[in-house]
Amino acid sequence: MSQSNFASTKQLTIIWVVLILLTISTAYVGFLELSGLAIVGILLLTVTIKGQLIIDYYIGLKNVRGFWRLAMLGFVYIIPIIIFTGYYLSSV
Repeated sequence: MSQSNFASTKQLTIIWVVLILLTISTAYVGFLELSGLAIVGILLLTVTIKGQLIIDYYIGLKNVRGFWRLAMLGFVYIIPIIIFTGYYLSSV
């Protein structure tokens, strides 16, 4: 593989900082004890973004096609959708 297939150290550091900031923001929402459908949606969106970044850059599946990428992205997208749907249906 060529070196261009891998993320640079600077890029990984920036992504790490973004992941930390998203984690801190999620923890702060928990600290404030905020709730509601919009808050749950925002938190699940945060989880999805974090999962996508981890899969793409830290696991290294950004340029992979096929089963493994689809399997990992399935967890990142389908599970939050199921959780949001359950939360929504319980509040109706």
